[in-house]
Amino acid sequence: MILATPFLSDAAARLRASVVAIVDESRRRGGHGAGIAWGGEDLFVTSAHVVTMKHAIVLTSDGRTVEGTVVGRDTERDLAVVHAPTAAVPAVTTRDPATLRPGSLVFAVGHPLGVREAVSVGVLQAVRALPHGYGLNGKGSLSWVQADVRLAPGNSGGPIADVEGNVIGVAAMIVSGLALAVPAPEVDRLLLGLK
Repeated sequence: MILATPFLSDAAARLRASVVAIVDESRRRGGHGAGIAWGGEDLFVTSAHVVTMKHAIVLTSDGRTVEGTVVGRDTERDLAVVHAPTAAVPAVTTRDPATLRPGSLVFAVGHPLGVREAVSVGVLQAVRALPHGYGLNGKGSLSWVQADVRLAPGNSGGPIADVEGNVIGVAAMIVSGLALAVPAPEVDRLLLGLK
């Protein structure tokens, strides 16, 4: 049993301010995924399967609705970048998950099954290479954060963070009950490619 501390709840509260809901323009009445304010400039990282069209709607934690445009996509890593110029959401801080030890406490923030800004807690299992067959295209392998954190539809594109609220990865999929996330350094590389 994992015991949440006030320190963890404070970190979760800070992170929740940087997490938005993202609705694809093709599913205005359907479900939504999560997005993370990343690196300033009103850019939000999410999963590519969350936003399949050119435009998206960003729902901020303080209840605002902002129009966004998809400005970058990496289907190999299942990542997308949405620009929402009037969102004014504080950017997250990040950490390389390779600096954490297996067994470190981590948590996720997202909108599982429509519950806005829900938090789930677990432990980091590994940062390891897995073949592209885990839901992606191509050959070879990619690095993933693997964590024993409960995710559900609506968590896609949301953060997995350390106990201080530093984002270590972007939640991409669930495999055999385990969360797989794109490591933060991979996200930084995608954003560098947009500049």
